[in-house]
Amino acid sequence: MKGKLETDAAIQPGLTLKGLRHTVATILAEMGKDHGTIALVLGHATEAMAKHYSRRANMTLRATSAAADFDEELNKRKTKVVKSGG
Repeated sequence: MKGKLETDAAIQPGLTLKGLRHTVATILAEMGKDHGTIALVLGHATEAMAKHYSRRANMTLRATSAAADFDEELNKRKTKVVKSGG
């Protein structure tokens, strides 16, 4: 079956279940899913394996988004300094 899928170009040659797990976990982590959710999708009982499989995720986008959200929230909380009239 795997050979036919490779022949039909439905999957790339050399695909393994382990590699597929890494790909799914990486994509989910980059989407912002937590380790508990990743473990659930992968069928793992612990978050430790989800961390293992998603360790290569590029977190730059998430970090940039979090920094932008933080900056927006910080700007909402700023108060104007009012000088006294005297």
